[in-house]
Amino acid sequence: MNGEKTLNKQQLEAVKYGSGPLLIIAGAGTGKTTVITERIKHLILKKNVAPSEILALTFTEKASREMEERVDMALPYGFTQMWISTFHSFCDRILRAEALSIGLNPSFTLLSEAQSILFLRKNFFLFDLDYFRPLGNPDKFLSGMLSHFSRLKDEDITWEQYLSYARGLKIKNKEEIKKTLELARAYKIYEELKIKEGVMDFADLITNTLKLLRTRKTILKNYQDQFRYILVDEFQDTNFAQNELAILLSGERKNITVVGDDDQAIYRWRGAAIANIIQFRKYFPKAKVITLTKNYRSTEEILNSSYKLIQNNNPDRLEVKEKINKKLTSERKVRGDKVEFIFENRVEEETDSVAKKIKELVAKKNLLYKDIAILVRANSHSQPFTRALERANIPYQFLGPGQLFHQDEIKNLIAYLKVLYNFEDSVSLYRVLNMPIFELEGRDIAAILNFARRKNLTLFEALENIDQVFLKDEEKDKIKNIEKMIKRHLKLVPKETAGQVLYYFMKDSGLLKKFSAVKLTREEKEYQNIAKFFDKLKTFEAGNPDASVFAIVDWIDLSLAMGEGPLAQDLDWSENDAVNILTVHSSKGLEFKTVFLVNLVVGRFPTRDRSEQIPIPSDLIKEVLPEGDYHLEEERRLFYVGMTRAKDYLLLTASNYYGEGKRERKVSPFVYEALDKNKLDEIATLSSKTIPLQISMLDWDKKDERKKRKAEDLSKQILFPNSSNYISYSQIQTFDICPLHYKLRYILKIPTPSSPAQSIGTSIHAALRDFYQSLINGKNIEIKDIEKILKNVWINEGYSSKRHEERAFANAKKIAVNYLKKNFNRKKLPIALELPFQFNLRNLRIGGRIDRIDLIDQGKIEITDYKTGRNMPDEKKLEKDLQLTFYALAATEVRDKILSRKPEDVILSLYFLEAGKKLTTTRTKEQLEKAKEEILRKAEEIAKSEFICSGNSLCLTCEYKILCNAN
Repeated sequence: MNGEKTLNKQQLEAVKYGSGPLLIIAGAGTGKTTVITERIKHLILKKNVAPSEILALTFTEKASREMEERVDMALPYGFTQMWISTFHSFCDRILRAEALSIGLNPSFTLLSEAQSILFLRKNFFLFDLDYFRPLGNPDKFLSGMLSHFSRLKDEDITWEQYLSYARGLKIKNKEEIKKTLELARAYKIYEELKIKEGVMDFADLITNTLKLLRTRKTILKNYQDQFRYILVDEFQDTNFAQNELAILLSGERKNITVVGDDDQAIYRWRGAAIANIIQFRKYFPKAKVITLTKNYRSTEEILNSSYKLIQNNNPDRLEVKEKINKKLTSERKVRGDKVEFIFENRVEEETDSVAKKIKELVAKKNLLYKDIAILVRANSHSQPFTRALERANIPYQFLGPGQLFHQDEIKNLIAYLKVLYNFEDSVSLYRVLNMPIFELEGRDIAAILNFARRKNLTLFEALENIDQVFLKDEEKDKIKNIEKMIKRHLKLVPKETAGQVLYYFMKDSGLLKKFSAVKLTREEKEYQNIAKFFDKLKTFEAGNPDASVFAIVDWIDLSLAMGEGPLAQDLDWSENDAVNILTVHSSKGLEFKTVFLVNLVVGRFPTRDRSEQIPIPSDLIKEVLPEGDYHLEEERRLFYVGMTRAKDYLLLTASNYYGEGKRERKVSPFVYEALDKNKLDEIATLSSKTIPLQISMLDWDKKDERKKRKAEDLSKQILFPNSSNYISYSQIQTFDICPLHYKLRYILKIPTPSSPAQSIGTSIHAALRDFYQSLINGKNIEIKDIEKILKNVWINEGYSSKRHEERAFANAKKIAVNYLKKNFNRKKLPIALELPFQFNLRNLRIGGRIDRIDLIDQGKIEITDYKTGRNMPDEKKLEKDLQLTFYALAATEVRDKILSRKPEDVILSLYFLEAGKKLTTTRTKEQLEKAKEEILRKAEEIAKSEFICSGNSLCLTCEYKILCNAN
């Protein structure tokens, strides 16, 4: 389809369309890029439009490069000065030339998302914040605030408009008004700081260009005169502000062509898939609409199943709103195989079935491995599949954004930088010690950990005292060499850049020598990734005056937290004969002969809806939102995109159980929507079968494979039996959040640094304990003495700056004083403070510590747990709160003078210190009996656990994430 003669009727009509607005609705595989390319070629060669008079805007850099290459190939030699770019690149070019006209620095520095957060964090204590900067975790809303500001810009809302809105709010909820004003003022300060520092973020590129063109009419007219024709690709994914910009540039000529497909809108905020089209039709009611429905990629079976699925998004689709036909028909004239569904009991069996099917397809269908793609909903879902492919000796490659920093060889280097950043970081040092280059045995590392735990030392301090650890002399020598190397490199940190220090590590550790003699393909990939990592460090050094270890670690941490980061390997992935594993989002614009859509269960695909941390007030939203469940519709469109990547074979897979899960999962509703009735009956039969659970042994490596594998999961290298029969509420809570986190904290007991929240909480608890203990001991003290007591117990660890610590102390003092003013009664002192307890439950020892116990009327006691956080449970959650249940069990099971109560004589309270609010509940005998069974079940679950990362939303902020491969 490189020439006009190969175009179908609809494509030809779109290419040759004359003047005026044009809307092209291009379904998957209908040749949209060809149409845009041919239209540009037609305008230049047949309509005598100069290349510099055409502006083509795309959503991604990849689409921009592809379009530029196609246009370059389609035109005769000598046609240059084309304006083909993304919206952001176009605006960057305009502002570099015109920024002075609106008082901005044309030499501005463009910040990435991670750099924007670094900028915000650096200046955060210049902001007048209360709710949105909790002193226990000041970074909590950093990312959410930046996203909030970016979304405001997407909606074309200035700080002046936001502040005016906040000041004019007339609602009963005063707290909500206060929070909105706090955000609006923060938005203003953020904008002013960026102008002062001469920086912009990506959202600024669009809004500042809009400001320029709206306020400088001469400049606007110049660009309107220059661009006689405007084309916008992937129109469904552009935002309100970008649309405003394109429409503004079209001027009086209105020669604007937009190409998109609402069914493939997967990057839209709140799923506003048709908002752009409605906005376009509002501006151009007489626009020509051409629909491309002839598909050149997939078989009829695949297209029919895809259409069956996407119709479930009606009426929030253009097909309904515009009363057009969007059903795709295959031009391949091949019916093709039916969409296949593979259903297994456990995820290990699902992955093995996929590997087996791949072998079968390659053998029987004459396919290459690179013709096959496994599409996952999230990066972390890929791991069981990579392990299965390795077991089956099937070559694979993982494609997708941000993967370089997640490669094991790169995580090792990052871990070493983190050790130099803070040599007390035992988690990162643990990873360094496990690097294959040092050839340390797992049991020797375990012995060092045990020594550190017994002596209450950091892991680095344990290395310094290695002669006291029972190890062979040659192992001690290895450890001493590592310790000396770290100390040598620590001296370089103030003088050298991170890249230079890391080079010395590569040289001194032997890694450089190892990679200079690479022979295996796997080692070659590792070497290429390390080379690329050093290139990224050089790029950072070139653009930042501070390229120290501290600056680089901050940048990497934030890049990882934001999901940013470069791709692993610079090679052309399409040249490698390997199965492609990638997320569905990353597959957009690609096609494969065979596609596996995997893990198709509720909670994985579709995912659960995670709302914005700081939503925009609905009154300010300018886009038209869908009528139905926007999250489910967005997930369905993403599923549709995955299905329409397949050319010949499409296979859907699912299983009953995933990871540590003991709860049976439901098959995704999208599977039911896409398949025919016979298949649905088959799924119902499969799902109804009860197959006994078993611990899968499929993930255990063979000894010869373990030697070959470099990307081993450190969390599995040392396996301690969970021999201890002690369990606490904190242990259960940690295990429920993430089994791997439980293992690292309670079995391996790898120490972690204190966070501000922990330091504040522990300090306030200790101050209140010492205050009341002094009174119990007969000392005559007053409320005013709490400040001195707080100073004595204050923990100064974990704070980002001295200013942060000072504010935290002032806030802690305020909390303690307010508590005492409200609750202190010299005549009613507690009967116990921080009381430890232990009792037996069958073969278990249950333990914990109670903050405070008071004796109240008629022999009853009240157990109070102080809370320094803000998340208060509702009544339903309070009744089920497991921590309070543990205390109730202690009060009824422990035999001593203070406890030994009946359930009805125990009152349980959570006191939220900052809010000054107490929540109170009780437990019945029946509830406590049920709780005992629950604890026993949980203990059994922990004992049988394989300690696999849960992929919880807290993973991004987990203190052990450097040891975990769940991205």
